[in-house]
Amino acid sequence: MGRNKSLTPMAEFLLLFSFLLLPLQAAAASSFDAHSWTNPETGYQMVLEDGAALLSTQETVMLAAEMQEVTAYGNVAFKSLSSNSATAAQFAASYYHSLFGQQSGILFLIDMDNREIYLFSDGAIHKTVTNAYANTITDNSYRHASEGNYYQCASNAFSQVKTLLSGRRIAQPMKYISNALLALILAALANYFIVRLSCGSPKVGEREILEFASTKFHFSNPRIRLIDQTKVYNLPRSSSGGRSHGGGGSGWSGSRGGGGGSRGRSRSGGGRSGGGGGHRF
Repeated sequence: MGRNKSLTPMAEFLLLFSFLLLPLQAAAASSFDAHSWTNPETGYQMVLEDGAALLSTQETVMLAAEMQEVTAYGNVAFKSLSSNSATAAQFAASYYHSLFGQQSGILFLIDMDNREIYLFSDGAIHKTVTNAYANTITDNSYRHASEGNYYQCASNAFSQVKTLLSGRRIAQPMKYISNALLALILAALANYFIVRLSCGSPKVGEREILEFASTKFHFSNPRIRLIDQTKVYNLPRSSSGGRSHGGGGSGWSGSRGGGGGSRGRSRSGGGRSGGGGGHRF
């Protein structure tokens, strides 16, 4: 009986502790689904919305801390989603502009429906993180998403963004590989044409063939045949003849029809700006 009484306070403590944790866990989960923060010095915002629940609580806290460093240069956002009726590029542009308008900033998107990561930027940041750099960053990061390590994928992308914004360079292995392959192809083509020009014999023309051809002819049983005969008569000129010239006037009329072709210029709709690049995983 005394043993049961000694266990009662411990049980009550555990029960009370579990009840206290429930609202804290619920609040933490709801706050990490859509986490936002504003840099008091620059006024730029950080928005983290893990709609596809790809990050753990600890990963969300770590990624938010890394994203806050980008707010020294502009707005920054992370978005994951499990269903998307549009393309990753279309959703990224629409979502970014719904958050920040055309202000300077950058968004990293993980689209689980299209299995694609996409980096979109606008404003002053887009002048640094261009479309080419966005493609390079996603090329360097997509393998983490293929392995299911979505935190590392986003962290790697934002790390490269911070490197560019701080004035440094990032690794561009795909660019170097493409340039090397292009150089090899051009070298192979150049060697091919050089060998062909040096080894190929020049084409002989008809004149050269006739000059070197044999000019000796041999006739056997020659015969002469009269094929045709023509007579020509010269008539005396008459001194009293007048000459008359009749001239027919020739004229032309031309008409230029103003068919009026119209040239139209198409601009990107909605006055939207910015751009980016992505990679499937």
